[in-house]
Amino acid sequence: MLERTLRVTAIRSQSPKGFGGCIFTGKPIDDTGNVQDAAAYYVVKANGATLGKTLVQPGQWWKVSGEAVERLLEVNGFRVSEWQVEASSALLLRPSGEHIVSFLADNPAFERIGRVKARKLWDALGAKLFEVLDTANVDTLATVLTPESAAQVAAAWAQFGDSRTLQWLQAEGFDLELGRKVLNFFGSETPEKLQQDPYRLLSFSASWRQVDALARSHFGVAVDDPRRLQGAIEEACYRVFTAGHTTALSSTLMDYLQAVLGSQTTTFRWRNLVPTALSQGLSNGSFVVGLHGVQPFGAMVMEQQVANAVVSRLTAADQALMPPAEVEGLLHDYEAKEGIELNAEQRRAVYLASDHSFVLITGGAGVGKTTVLKALYRVYDQSGIEVVQLALAGRAAKRMQEATGRSASTIANFLRAGKELSGKVVVVVDEASMVDIVSMYRLCTLLGPDVRLVLAGDPEQLMPVGPGLVLHALIRVPAVPLGELKVIKRYGGDIAAAAISIRSGIWPSLSNDEAGAIAFIPCADTLTATGSSLIAETVLDLYRLDPENTQILSARRNGPDGVNTINSLCQAETTAGRKAVTVWSAQHDTVALTGFNLGDPVLCTRNMWDRGLQNGSLGTIVDVEDVQQPVADGEDGDAERPLAWVLWDDGIRRPVAEEMLDDLQLGYAITVHKAQGSQWPRVIVPLTGHRLLDRTLIYTAVTRAQKQVLIVGDEDAARAAVESAPRVQSRQVALDLLIRSTLEARA
Repeated sequence: MLERTLRVTAIRSQSPKGFGGCIFTGKPIDDTGNVQDAAAYYVVKANGATLGKTLVQPGQWWKVSGEAVERLLEVNGFRVSEWQVEASSALLLRPSGEHIVSFLADNPAFERIGRVKARKLWDALGAKLFEVLDTANVDTLATVLTPESAAQVAAAWAQFGDSRTLQWLQAEGFDLELGRKVLNFFGSETPEKLQQDPYRLLSFSASWRQVDALARSHFGVAVDDPRRLQGAIEEACYRVFTAGHTTALSSTLMDYLQAVLGSQTTTFRWRNLVPTALSQGLSNGSFVVGLHGVQPFGAMVMEQQVANAVVSRLTAADQALMPPAEVEGLLHDYEAKEGIELNAEQRRAVYLASDHSFVLITGGAGVGKTTVLKALYRVYDQSGIEVVQLALAGRAAKRMQEATGRSASTIANFLRAGKELSGKVVVVVDEASMVDIVSMYRLCTLLGPDVRLVLAGDPEQLMPVGPGLVLHALIRVPAVPLGELKVIKRYGGDIAAAAISIRSGIWPSLSNDEAGAIAFIPCADTLTATGSSLIAETVLDLYRLDPENTQILSARRNGPDGVNTINSLCQAETTAGRKAVTVWSAQHDTVALTGFNLGDPVLCTRNMWDRGLQNGSLGTIVDVEDVQQPVADGEDGDAERPLAWVLWDDGIRRPVAEEMLDDLQLGYAITVHKAQGSQWPRVIVPLTGHRLLDRTLIYTAVTRAQKQVLIVGDEDAARAAVESAPRVQSRQVALDLLIRSTLEARA
């Protein structure tokens, strides 16, 4: 049995908000905080019961007791000696001060007090700092700061009142970001506001369990207190929104409330209290009750803003850009130059977009949506309209740019730039089926009322990852101009036939011939003799037949058919033993493996515009550095040291820097969501039955293939997913209803 006082140096693993336990590293210290053994290295594993409600943070002092063993561990391929402690008890001796340090450093009220000075105050005064600030003891503050800074800090602190709030929140396990938000919002009224209704903390992203425990233990809130019921409804609304809905019918709300409050008991029949709580809770502004159900207030504001943007364009005067005869002349010229002939559906879509300020252009894979856009751009150019092309994913924006010969950007990058548009401009959003209500709301706030909007996409492909529905909801409004393309022009044959069948909810008859254009290779969800996934092994065998032209698309990240499993197996069987990409680990004072080898395909998971990379960019590691030499930047010559070099899918060879590692992952297999908007000659799709599997996912995966698609796994599960209603139909939103009611109000 070991007992030590440790100062936390780093968090290795921690469950969300700290509940469920923590693994942290620490240095042994004495009662004054001096390190007793600089060479000692302790790793403490403590469960949630041992830690209680306290969040472990760097800088804290913990008195830890438990069984300890010295172990030689393999960390990134290298052996490291450390003491591992299974904590049977853990007592927080001294808070880290992170709440007060961050509050002083980040709050603009404390001018010229950065993190260094704030840390000096805490290190010098410790927990006494709270009392010093509360009493405006300038003399004590001046022992650390200049007299002028000390007076300024004391005056600024007076705006925020009693420090008990920070101490409450830290003692109850709330993170420093929440404490800072609460104090910034309520200022000196914070204690009074929390006393009136502790469930106000929910609005600052605090967890229900934390807030409810604080309300009941610290403020004595009864189980059936109206404030608790209103707080529970607010929490249910947040969970509804997190699940993708923007509104909840009464039955749905009750399901979420049961998850918050638990089942009814003989002493707490909360279902009878909900109608009153809904009525009384309207005053706090956290949710709205209307004809469309109960909505989180934020969701209602976003949907109404988008509805207003759509309706203002639908009802605008003089929307037509030119007479029909002039449009027809431009289309004839376009057809002659491109050597194509537009069909009736495509021509109608162009006419609609020419005549209306807001229009939808929809259709499945291969129906010629890009051809329509290129023809439409002739009309916009002739009318002096600037075209702004946007797509949700980086790869989709890249393909949009390549297909049209015009610049395109991701929606995220456009929003980040924050440039407002007005005048003779049209914004064209491709792959619009995946645009969520948050992105659409933010986009609409940047567009003047005279900016035209075109949304292009396929409602039978993947729905948004984020909350709400945009394209799907708009299609349900008869007043919205819709150019629907049904005739497939890009490709035909077996893949097209299967895709059409899947899109219609009919499972196609597929052979098991791995040489065919499309096939289903049955494979059980079992383990091989070596303990690996049989599905992953089968996928690997098929991948090896033509790796240069193949992309593996998985429905999920984990599981036997998931990205992580397949990537690990593919790497182990293809690039294991090749030169590894390494980086210096300051924590272990040695070279560490990064998880990448020479020849590995890699996926970029974040937009890195300064490096020419987008979220979804794919490449291959073509060179690994022996010694990390600096990259010449044209000035001082040592901007950063490359670890390796990747040849990306745009044909450019770029260095991999250490700061990029967290945003790169193996790319043998990627998720279908990452693949939307892209295509490859050959696609392999592993499938098993799970909650994420539905018709739209299978259809999207199949239509990513240009020449061959091989599906591997459970055919019964795939058939059931295709024949069932897609998950998008269960998502509850109010956008279409709001557009209809807004149109009626303006009629």
